[in-house]
Amino acid sequence: MKCTALRLLALAALCLTAPALQGAEPVLRNVDVRGLQIGGTTTLVLDGDDLGKTPRLLLPFPAKQTLKPGATPNRATFDVATDASVTPGYYQMRVLTDGGVSLPLVITVDRLPQKPLAATVDQLPVALHGVVSGSGTVETKFQGKAKQKVMIEVEAQRLGSKLRPVVHLFGPSKLQIAWSWSTPTLFGDTRLEAVLPEAGTYTVSLHDSEYAAQAPNFFRMRIGEWSFVDQIFPPVVARGKGQALELLGMPAALQVNLPAANNLDALPLSWPKDGLWSGPRPFVTVSPHAEFVKQSPAGKMQDLPEGPVAVSGRLVTPYDEDRYRIAVTPGTKLRLEVFAERYGSPLDAALVVRNDKGDQLARAEDSPGTLDPVLEYTVPPKVNSIIVGVIDSQGGGGPRGIYRLVVSPAGPSAKESFKLFTSAQRVSMPIAGRWVLPVMIERKGYQGKIDLSAAVLPAGVKLDGTLIPEGADGALLTLQRGEANFDGVISTLRGRGAGGEDRPVLLKGHPLERLQPWLATEIALAPTLAKAADLQIDWRDLPADAGLVPGNKMVLPIKVVRTGDKTTVKLTLMTSQKPPLVNNQPDINKTLRQEKPVELPVKIDKGELPIIIPADLSGPVYDVTIQAELLAPDKKVQAVAFAPVRRMALRLPLAVALGGPNRIDVPLDPKKGATVLIKGKVERKEGLKGDVQVTLTGLPPGARADAVTVKAAAADFSFNVILPPNFAAGEIKGLKLSASAAPDAKQPNVRVRSKEVEVTLVVKTVGK
Repeated sequence: MKCTALRLLALAALCLTAPALQGAEPVLRNVDVRGLQIGGTTTLVLDGDDLGKTPRLLLPFPAKQTLKPGATPNRATFDVATDASVTPGYYQMRVLTDGGVSLPLVITVDRLPQKPLAATVDQLPVALHGVVSGSGTVETKFQGKAKQKVMIEVEAQRLGSKLRPVVHLFGPSKLQIAWSWSTPTLFGDTRLEAVLPEAGTYTVSLHDSEYAAQAPNFFRMRIGEWSFVDQIFPPVVARGKGQALELLGMPAALQVNLPAANNLDALPLSWPKDGLWSGPRPFVTVSPHAEFVKQSPAGKMQDLPEGPVAVSGRLVTPYDEDRYRIAVTPGTKLRLEVFAERYGSPLDAALVVRNDKGDQLARAEDSPGTLDPVLEYTVPPKVNSIIVGVIDSQGGGGPRGIYRLVVSPAGPSAKESFKLFTSAQRVSMPIAGRWVLPVMIERKGYQGKIDLSAAVLPAGVKLDGTLIPEGADGALLTLQRGEANFDGVISTLRGRGAGGEDRPVLLKGHPLERLQPWLATEIALAPTLAKAADLQIDWRDLPADAGLVPGNKMVLPIKVVRTGDKTTVKLTLMTSQKPPLVNNQPDINKTLRQEKPVELPVKIDKGELPIIIPADLSGPVYDVTIQAELLAPDKKVQAVAFAPVRRMALRLPLAVALGGPNRIDVPLDPKKGATVLIKGKVERKEGLKGDVQVTLTGLPPGARADAVTVKAAAADFSFNVILPPNFAAGEIKGLKLSASAAPDAKQPNVRVRSKEVEVTLVVKTVGK
């Protein structure tokens, strides 16, 4: 007995002194009711993993939450009393635990009672929540009165479900009164409206349109009467100007006045004071350029200035056509685009370009991924205006037939801009630890720097690495937490260009980017009870000036410190490269990547991560770090750590230089043409060996320059540029001199390239 007691005491002492590891981040898989009632209390049953015994809800609005007894790591039940001041709309709900924060689920918030689907409904209006599995059909019944107006709307696709809803309404005699199915105007969801013919029991039936509902297959079905907004007219307003707006929905169109807006984001609108409002919150987008509303009567033409410019209009009657005379510059290329389906409009819009006589010059209809048309049009010589018509290709029209025509320069002359994206929706930070968050840039002509900032940072949390350099793909931000604890928060990131353009950082591909765009900017920051000492990773003898050499391999040496002697550490490369796409999929051969999976076995604290550097890597610098995950014997992640971010410069192993000035005079004989000798030198660096090919590109038709090969033992090169007889005199600009070589002779098609050298030929006619 005495020995047993001593062993128990020793075990207890070990448990008290062993450091606590971070539990796995919580996973929120499902919630039975995907909605909360404003001014009321709603019971939610959450299913997931690693929810712990005391989970909390992270909500972006005031609400009192009460965790009911009996919570398990896989299920928790909450009573949520939502404050009466909360604005109706869609929101994202997350779960906080000692292990961090979960990914979000979309919920609806309004004043309707929120209930799980039941066989009967006691009162209307109501919001019912449930699932439709496979080929199944679900039903509910309610008592109706003669001449009672009833709406039934199913929200599924808009909330992230894969259910393609079809809803039926049957009367007391079992005859179908009405039915509706998925529609693009509701983003794949459905709504029906009916006037009940008699008093009695009515049945609502719901199923998948193909009787093959795939998971997740949840829904929220509203029955009764409520107020909603489907469309805003105009959908986009100019920055710095007030605007009268029309809300299109139920019960009727409403006029509201929007004060001058000065930001470039989606601007949420306030609901009108009267009405039981439900559904996604209405918003307008703020435009940086001129915005007009169609003012001319039917059959008349409206004049628009030269772009970039946009105009919003409506095709009210069938086979209507709105025409705009647009000022243009001869020889320029324009991008003409109509937004209709993407604004929830029922139009199948088409674009028609006409001349002053009304003759059709060009036409565009559907474009990839949408029914909306896009047309790139080159203005003919001596043409100072074109007529652009917007029509419905099916001859439709009506008060909901809104559209927006955008006219802007195409190609290099387009306004420089950029967009910012991240793949991270959450940050779970250990005590005194760091977290690394990637931000990528999609450059639209703009090659300058971007300064990043966070809207909200908890006390004791700092943000480092906030500069995206000129020409770079992005940056790896470092969030560093101190010793203090903090409450979980929802924050956003923004980036500002050198010219002052300010853009939000979006979660790329977020399902609600079109419905409520601000939800695509949310990032949850949460503390964990783990300490940074539980898992640490750092570089081991990595030179301070380490760089990336295209076409080579590189070994990243690291060291780790971890708690526990039965855990392995998984290493994963993270970079700021935006992977190039082929057929809309990442091209692995052009991606900076680790060569193979790497795990450090038990008790091994030093390791190496080999990486492959693609041959055509083109950015000036890239941020690099390694994520370490502490894996328990069951492979669950117990802790996460990141090596300090290193910004590594690109080191091209090849350079080319001209043997003289970049502007070269070329005397041209009109009868014989001209031959000019180009000389220069190549420089091999970073251990590059072998033959180098030198080329000159950008020559106009008729001129030619043969590629030249510089053998492995040589550096100098020369080649002729030949211009034919009667070649026009003048400057030939935009010529690019470059060199390429294969780092590995066994892979001759994998080539690294030098920076391009610009060359201008100044052609002067000589002789007769």
